Amino acid sequence: MKTKILLGLVVINLAFAGIYLTIRPTPVEAGNNEPAIQEQTQQPQQPIGLNVSDQIEILRLKEERLKAREAELKELEQQVQGKIKRLEEIEAAVKNDLASYKFVSSERIKHLVKIYSSMKPGAAANLMNNLDTDVAVEVFLGMKGDIAGGILSYMEPVKAAGITQRLVSYRGSSAAPAASTPAQ
Repeated sequence: MKTKILLGLVVINLAFAGIYLTIRPTPVEAGNNEPAIQEQTQQPQQPIGLNVSDQIEILRLKEERLKAREAELKELEQQVQGKIKRLEEIEAAVKNDLASYKFVSSERIKHLVKIYSSMKPGAAANLMNNLDTDVAVEVFLGMKGDIAGGILSYMEPVKAAGITQRLVSYRGSSAAPAASTPAQ
């Protein structure tokens, strides 16, 4: 039964293949029709039943829409340019504020360096134990080595170790501007 069905399907497929081959144009015929097909595809499709004045009107409407769209795009471009200019102004203001903050912060750190450097090591260590680690590191970076070492020796061991670890990582980087201007 299965073989009969399979044989029937093969016969039907062969029949369709034979019909296709008889209807299909030969390569010579296809070569003659090819330029005509290319010419048809290159010509713009014109709506059937429209006269020239209707087609001109359609083109005029399309041109108006394009001009309106172009005007919208120019307006959007101007808005974007305005926003870019505003962002550049904000960026400049932020940079100025940041520079001012860094300067004030640097001045405060220099002042703290002078204060802690002039204190006895034990008293300075008691105060440094209560300072934020980042501030303490900045202060130590601004001090002379012998003064910083004297204060560190009186500090709590855990806090001193943490500060020392941070000092090691700061010394190797350029992130410590206070280190280049030690207090006298």
